Amino acid sequence: MKQTYKIIPDLQARNALTIHPTTARRQHIPISKKWFLRFGMQVLEINLNISSKINENEVKLSVDIIEWLQIPINGTYELRRVANELIIGPYLGLLTTSKKSSLDETVQYLSNYLYDYDHIGGAIVAFSLEGIHTNDHTIEGYLYNPDTKKWESGVYSYPASVFKTIYLNKKWRNYFQRVFGQRFFNSYIFNKWEMYQWLTQYDDVKTFLPYTVLYKRPKDLEATLNRYDQIFVKPVHGSMGERIYKVTKLGEQNLKLEYSQDGTAYTMTFKSVYDLDQYFLNRFKGKKVILQEALDLISFDGKNIDFRIVLVKDQAGEWNDMCMVAKYGQKGSIITNILAGGTAEIGEVTLQKIFNLSPNEVFAWRKEISELVKKTAQCIEKCGVHCGNLGIDIAIDHDQRVWILEVNNLNPSPLFALDIHNRPLFYEIKRMNLLYAKNLAGFPEELT
Repeated sequence: MKQTYKIIPDLQARNALTIHPTTARRQHIPISKKWFLRFGMQVLEINLNISSKINENEVKLSVDIIEWLQIPINGTYELRRVANELIIGPYLGLLTTSKKSSLDETVQYLSNYLYDYDHIGGAIVAFSLEGIHTNDHTIEGYLYNPDTKKWESGVYSYPASVFKTIYLNKKWRNYFQRVFGQRFFNSYIFNKWEMYQWLTQYDDVKTFLPYTVLYKRPKDLEATLNRYDQIFVKPVHGSMGERIYKVTKLGEQNLKLEYSQDGTAYTMTFKSVYDLDQYFLNRFKGKKVILQEALDLISFDGKNIDFRIVLVKDQAGEWNDMCMVAKYGQKGSIITNILAGGTAEIGEVTLQKIFNLSPNEVFAWRKEISELVKKTAQCIEKCGVHCGNLGIDIAIDHDQRVWILEVNNLNPSPLFALDIHNRPLFYEIKRMNLLYAKNLAGFPEELT
């Protein structure tokens, strides 16, 4: 574990940072050099003092520096040297709501990220889009006090890195890219069609994708149904299984439409592709839609099954496969969303049960799946999207072939850990989100 320090206000000196000789040796910090101190986005030229009169786990900062850089003195910090800058931190931002009123109502729940504050350290500020003051680079929000374990409202300086959990329009994305660059992750939220277009560029991933086309005109629907007897119709921006339809050919002309709404399964029949196209025209009202090959998914007791893999980057910036959760749909439903009445199970248990595999066979297959989803994440990032956590939905057909269904990057929920009754995993996923933010804030070492 890295050395951490308590900040002691220096009531006598001005513009001064004082460190212990051991700290100077450990960090290779000579006194005969011009130094700058950085906290978050702000930096200040300082006078450096080295003194054995303070403890090894302390740094003294003159009050004017504390006030100018707006450094909270509670909690513990790390000190890192980069060229002629000394970075004190980490200073992390959580952008979790658009409205300040929403942040006021939900900020207490953000403590879930900080159950292991000692390994994260530094200062953590939660804020909303409304709370951003672009004119003076300050934010109105809440700062976590690790001593009281409370969130304290106030106006604070910009953090060094930002973890975002909400959607941003292009104007805000450009602003954050300009100000934070690569220290801001989960910035762009891609849709199903973009994902398909990006991943089909890579030969080692595209073979795991079901055939997909953009639905623009009746001929697209007709051509896809000529190619496959069953297809799915999905909005490119849809989530949680909403507005997903399954179309099945019945003989030469008739078409069966299946969908679920409010936990109830519905079936309709159409006499032609053009009648069905008119139905979709009214249902989607000009929104972008894809047509996708329907897979012969595994099922159990009449319940379709697919899987969610939770991927999270750690403090070293490496992808970690946190869990594989099997999602069982309601009996007779075409979707597997848990919030729509589905259930969950540990993915490895499902593989063993459905395919009658030995523990060694499950382990080997699970390893292959993990390698595939990590490769998928790397391909997504090669397309210019900076991700820190992903929820990758995969399916397995009756021939034991693995398919990539969807990649979710709008704050994919860690609640899947709770669905399989693993509360420690829930907290670990959230902890790793902040450890990756810590990496981006200038503290990239992996904790041991």
